[in-house]
Amino acid sequence: MRIIQKSLAYVTRKRKRTTIVFLILTAVFSSLYACLSVVNSSSNLENSLYKVSNSSFSIVKKDSQGYFSYKDIKNIRNIKEIKGSLLEYEGLAKPINAKAISANQQVQRDDLDEDLKNTVAIHSTNNTIKNTLFSSGVFKLKQGRHLEQNDRGKALIHEAFAQKNNLKIGNKIELSLINVGDKKTETQKIKFEIIGVFSGKKQEKYTGLSSDFSENTIFSDFETTIQALNLPENERLLSKITLYTETADQLDKAITKTEKININWSKYKIEKNNTAFKDTLESIAGVKNIINLMTYLIIIGGSVVLSLILMLWLRERIYEIGILLSIGASKLQIVSQFIIELVLISIPTIISSFILGNLVFSLITKGISEAEETSSIASSFTNSIFGLDSLMVFTQSYGILITIVILSVIISSMMILTKKPKEILSKIS
Repeated sequence: MRIIQKSLAYVTRKRKRTTIVFLILTAVFSSLYACLSVVNSSSNLENSLYKVSNSSFSIVKKDSQGYFSYKDIKNIRNIKEIKGSLLEYEGLAKPINAKAISANQQVQRDDLDEDLKNTVAIHSTNNTIKNTLFSSGVFKLKQGRHLEQNDRGKALIHEAFAQKNNLKIGNKIELSLINVGDKKTETQKIKFEIIGVFSGKKQEKYTGLSSDFSENTIFSDFETTIQALNLPENERLLSKITLYTETADQLDKAITKTEKININWSKYKIEKNNTAFKDTLESIAGVKNIINLMTYLIIIGGSVVLSLILMLWLRERIYEIGILLSIGASKLQIVSQFIIELVLISIPTIISSFILGNLVFSLITKGISEAEETSSIASSFTNSIFGLDSLMVFTQSYGILITIVILSVIISSMMILTKKPKEILSKIS
């Protein structure tokens, strides 16, 4: 108790020195809190994406092009681990009352039919929430709602496409489906009500068509699109079927059982759905590595700066140290007093570091959000700043700060710990 009183007396008496140490500890504490918050948030986001990307798999044609009939793979319904499916049809369409967005691309073609010069990519599905382009954050719903299982005659369009054609939610867009496999290019016209507007940019492969651009992608409900193709119920065409399991643990079992089904596997292949997440996961890993490096530099830099300052101050306190040694105080007691002094100074930094740390965290995520490809990541970072995770990170940061304090005191006190009391006393005589 007495040692605490001595420490408190010194801290309150040496106000200038206390203020300097307070500012150093605040800078280190808030920086640690901000960096660890980013690391924690990125880890949570990484885990979430991992669960999403690894709890489903898809069946596609081996060349990833062309269509197949649902009846060819209908037996997958007998696999108990599969709890749901996402049907997808991808094709081309010509907008009747709208114009596709055009832009310069490396591939230039002069062999296109007139019907193919103004095309959009139609992506039909029974649930856009589960679509990997949306679940991975590549596309983000800006207005309206997603396509659902029971929707008929509904569609989502890109915000750039909507802006160019003065389209909004509630408007209708008429499309003429294109059968690129037919030389005569037979078409079927369909009207869709716009129920949502999305944003984002996917990885694009240019073929010379306007449909290559993300802005010309239109999501339509699966049933309406397939019915327009005038196909029997059991011969519905698919570009891909995505199959879901309840947990990632069940995924491998479901894939193994699927591979044993009587399907002509020379034509088909199975893909784990992590491709759409690769860019996002790589961005997260890059940010995480940078922040980890910053954290280590803060710990090392904070320890060095604090140790140097304490060394200078201990030289000024050599007389006080000598007096304490002469009255029978041990080296451990003296070093303990120094540690307690810094711990007492660190207590007021809790409030200032929490405020400043959150501000630094916001600045970091703002910097991340300025990059177009990582804007969805930044929002996920920001969403995890409050709550139990934040409290745990803050406590962890304070623990590291106290560790830095103890290490700094021990390093700066080496000149005391390595010398005999007689040597120290001789310097002040």
